[in-house]
Order: sequence, then C-alpha cells, then structure tokens
Amino acid sequence: MTDSIQYIFSQKTIGNFFFSLLIWVIILDPTNSVLHLKDLAFLMLMGYCIITYKPDREYFIHLLLLIAPITLSYIIAEMQQSVVDYDILQARYKSLVPLVLLLWIRHFDVVRLMIIPTCAGALFIVILYAVACSSELVEYAMYLYFKEHLEMVMMSKRYILGFEIFGMYLKSFIDLIVGLFVIYYRTFNSTGKMKRIGYILLFVLFTIAFFMSGTRSTMLLPFFMLGVVFFDRITKTRRMKYFLYPALAIFAIAFVMLVLMLASEQGEKSNTIKFAHLSSYAQLFTDNPQYLLWGQGPGTWFYSSGFGAMAFETEWTYMELLRNYGLLCLPMLYVYVLPLFRLWPHIRTNNFTFGIFCTYFCYLLIAGTNPLLMSSTGIIMVLMAYSYTEKVKNSSPLTQQND
Repeated sequence: MTDSIQYIFSQKTIGNFFFSLLIWVIILDPTNSVLHLKDLAFLMLMGYCIITYKPDREYFIHLLLLIAPITLSYIIAEMQQSVVDYDILQARYKSLVPLVLLLWIRHFDVVRLMIIPTCAGALFIVILYAVACSSELVEYAMYLYFKEHLEMVMMSKRYILGFEIFGMYLKSFIDLIVGLFVIYYRTFNSTGKMKRIGYILLFVLFTIAFFMSGTRSTMLLPFFMLGVVFFDRITKTRRMKYFLYPALAIFAIAFVMLVLMLASEQGEKSNTIKFAHLSSYAQLFTDNPQYLLWGQGPGTWFYSSGFGAMAFETEWTYMELLRNYGLLCLPMLYVYVLPLFRLWPHIRTNNFTFGIFCTYFCYLLIAGTNPLLMSSTGIIMVLMAYSYTEKVKNSSPLTQQND
C-alpha cells in the first residue's frame, strides 16, 4: 500500500500526468476554442519541470536555431521596409514555445503517453462521424458549431477518383499517426488471446478513423503503416526474400501512380489552389531573388493566385519557410530532421524504432502540404521524436514495443 502511494506521488508519475494532460487537450481541443486549457496545461507542465528537473543544456542550442532565423529575418524585413503584420510575427514566436519542453524531454516517454489520448481521439471522431451521418440537419448543426470554434473538427465533401466522399477529422489528426503505428505493431506482435482481441478492435477503430478523414494523405497512411509493420517480418523469411523486392517495386510504382492521380485529379479544388500557389511563389522569387537568401520576413504578405488575394501563409509549409526566411531556414529544418538522423543507425536493430522513424518521416511529409510544422499539434510530434531518440541514445529498454 505504501509503495503504491509513493509511486502515485512520485516525480515521474506527476510529470507524466501533466504531460498527458497537455496531450489530451491538444488532441481533443486542437484549436483551444472549447476547453481553453491549452495554455494552462502547458504552463503547469513547464512549471513542474522547472521546479523538479534540471534542464538539458544541449537543447538550448536547438531553441536558438529556431528563434534566431525568425529574429534575423524580421530585422532584415524592417530594413527592407517590408510591411510586417506584428500579430502574425507574435504567433510565429508563440508557435515555437512548446519546444521549450525539449529542455526536459529526456524525462518523458512521450510515445507511451500518446497511446491512450490518440485512441480516445480516434474513438471521438468515429462517434462524431456516425452522429453526423444520422441526419442532414444534425450534420449541418455540427458544421456550424465547429465553424464557430475555429474548425476544431474539419468537415468536407470532396471527390476522390470520381467518388464523392464525406470526410471528417480532428485538426490534431496528425498526432494520431503515433497511435496508428503502435496499435498496428502491437496487433501483430502481442501475446495473449485477450490482448490480441483488444488490439484488433483498436486496429479496426484506427483504420475506420483514418479512412473517414476524407483526405488523400491520411487515407493512404493505414496501408503504409501495414507495410512498415510487415517489412521486417517478411525480410526475415527466407523464401519471401525472393519475392519481396519485385513485389515492393510493383507496389511502390502503383503507390506513386495513385498519389499522382490524386494530386492531378481534375476538378479537385484543393489541387487547383495548391498548384496556383506554386506559380505565385515562382513569380515572387523571380521578381525578388534576394528572398532566396534571407527571406521576405515573418509576418509579411504576398499575392497568391490560388487565393486570388494577398496571403501571409499557404499550405506549402516548406515553401513558406523559404519565402519567410530564405536560406536562414536551414537551421530550423536541421532541428526538425535531426531525430531521423539519430534514429537511422538503429532502425535495422529494432523493429519498433524503424516504425517510429517512419511515423515521424510521415509527419514531416504531411506537414509539407499542411500548416502543421509550426503549430502545437505538430510540435507534439517533434517532442515525441526527440523523446524516443533520448531513449535510444541512453540505451534504455524500448518498452513501447512490449504489451
């Protein structure tokens, strides 16, 4: 009894509680428009970390590499007499604040902490989808409610390969990728009949949730994750090796063809807008080649033919980094891709590490066409990746792969 009480009130347990609270809030209320707890949850977690743990000085450099390009580009923008929206500039700094948690990230197992909240997020969106489909009136009422709350849940009807699809997903859907991989992995690697049944049910839940999203990238993720889970098992089977690489080549070609078909599908409004953005970027850099060096500056605007108006941001995240910061964005990109380089030497020795590597790589790809790289929902993925690299670096047991 005494041991149980000591565990409940231990530093690790209390810290995990505060971090879990932040994850729950970000996943279920990504726009902070319903519960209004995101800032409070973050401050509680950071305050506890400051009081309890010693910061890791290594990550001060990472924070500097993120803040310096924004500051330098802003100074240059003022010197160029560019029009800067200071609210947007402030939002740029604020979006990076959660990464301060990198200073204490080695004390947290973020992958494990994300499993239950992501399962809850998948269940939440499946229930909402079923309710929305029950009546057109209910669907419209839900649409108006979410519209008033900064579209915390996205609802849309779009055509994919000629079929109309009603899609619905949380704005924090990118974070559910972690749960998708972990549940898929445990479904095929768990022991015990009851555990296997439970993971199969969660497997079905996540698959339905991703298919219901209605977006091309997320609908393809379950197939990709299945390939990640089965890849190592197939390569270790002697006879399957003779068929793996030809089959993999055929699958890769088919997958790329499908992606190209979806990306170039006629009549898809989002595709038309995205390609129009690219032509506007090309025109901007042609007229102002100096922006490729130091950027136009954070909080600045440019004309986008995709919107047919002035815009301060588009869905092309990496193009936005180049436009805002020029080559000064390279230190920022270094911080984001560093976990991949740290995990790379270990992906052949541990199946779960290979899956986390692919999961984070998917996040970086999806963030390239969605404004997720510098937002609280996306930064949780960055914290997850660094948390896992700390476990690998410290040669800790990778307990996430166990039941």
